[in-house]
Amino acid sequence: MLRLRLILLIMLLLLGGCTTPQLFNGAPTPSHGSDSQALFSEPNFWQANTSIVWDKVQHSSLSKLQNALAQTSDSTATGWLKLAIISKKYSTNSEELTQQLMLWRKDYPTHAANALFPDNTALSLLLNTPTPKNIALLLPLSGQLGTQGQTVRDGFLNAYYEAARKNQQTVFFIDTSKTLNMVALYQQAMTQGADTIIGPLTKENVLALIKQGNFPAPTMALNYTDISFGSLPANFYEYGLSTSDEAQQMADRAWQMGRSHALIIAPQNDWGQRVAKPLIARWQSLGGEVTDALYYTPTTNLSQGIANLLHINTKEDREKMQEDNSKQALEQQRRQDFDVLFLVAQPQMARQIVPLLKYYYADNIPIIASSAIYTGSPDPQKDSDLNGVYFCDIPWVLNPQHKTDQQFNRLYAVGIDSYTLSNNISRLNQLPYFPIYGATGALSLTTKHQIYRRLPWTQMHAGHP
Repeated sequence: MLRLRLILLIMLLLLGGCTTPQLFNGAPTPSHGSDSQALFSEPNFWQANTSIVWDKVQHSSLSKLQNALAQTSDSTATGWLKLAIISKKYSTNSEELTQQLMLWRKDYPTHAANALFPDNTALSLLLNTPTPKNIALLLPLSGQLGTQGQTVRDGFLNAYYEAARKNQQTVFFIDTSKTLNMVALYQQAMTQGADTIIGPLTKENVLALIKQGNFPAPTMALNYTDISFGSLPANFYEYGLSTSDEAQQMADRAWQMGRSHALIIAPQNDWGQRVAKPLIARWQSLGGEVTDALYYTPTTNLSQGIANLLHINTKEDREKMQEDNSKQALEQQRRQDFDVLFLVAQPQMARQIVPLLKYYYADNIPIIASSAIYTGSPDPQKDSDLNGVYFCDIPWVLNPQHKTDQQFNRLYAVGIDSYTLSNNISRLNQLPYFPIYGATGALSLTTKHQIYRRLPWTQMHAGHP
């Protein structure tokens, strides 16, 4: 064992390579947050603040809600659980959702959850809101980003054809790679009769379009802009694969696990900062502390960098192994002032970093990452190096039926949800507490007119999510 470990240490120091880690066992016990299923059996829970109860039931799966409903006789709990089941079962069908809400209210007219949605007059108006008839998509269909644009288009058409029997709609596409004049393309879409517009896709094109200021048709851009200067224009919305959403949920996940002191490992580039900044801000707002950070570059010696981050003196480590190579004694060599690791990395780098963290005695510390660590396609031989890592990702990727070799399958899911959102913008405005459970997450509309994605969490086991 000692000889093997010395050989591995030399290889890591020289090559920055990765070892095959042992399976990470033992999830942290929550302390800041509590298990929803345990709460469901406590009568006092159902008398708590409305937003707290709704948040907990919304985070439970449909099957768990149905099981809880079968086991309770409490009328208040029954009302909550039935409403949550309605929210999940009819989330992509606004007409059916609205009808079910009105029926639920008839059965529970005095229930506290009535505060979550408007009166029946408003629901009736929503029920009679027409779906769009002519949808235009502004996408790059050729050139450098042509493949990405075509993938979004294909996902959109998939959802469109599935709904064709219910919705009589026309869809047409305008190629944004032909010109930089987004305002002209928008006007072209309007001239062609569009009553809803999806796109453009790139941040630069979205910014160019926002300058128009006036949007007579509901318009949903497929990227996010910095709206610190104020709110978005009326009738204008933003949706996409926001790194900020994921970063904030990384912090939330660690806090729910009962953690409070974090180390951060992230790339020293623009993307790394776009993830790290909202992650740190959210973590600190919850009460968490950042103990230390490693910002790496392509030339960073990861083995030495992680050893330094964990306060491991590699020379003393080798000497300690010769004196006492018990796991408990060796683990005491690393710093003890953190209880969670936030990892921001693409798959190739993550597969090197995670084994090094475990090698340097951090194998009992939860590692929390964003979807970036996973390519979106199964590769268990390589991803076994990520065993034990917690990460969030979109439902489309985590669904075994959708694990294809398609390079841009997350963008395909964006296309699917773009169609769903295009038919439900009014509903998200009127029913902000009832998200759309789509291919890219639980989708809700913020007060800033941006679509927020709440993502499911998974843990890598045997190279599989």
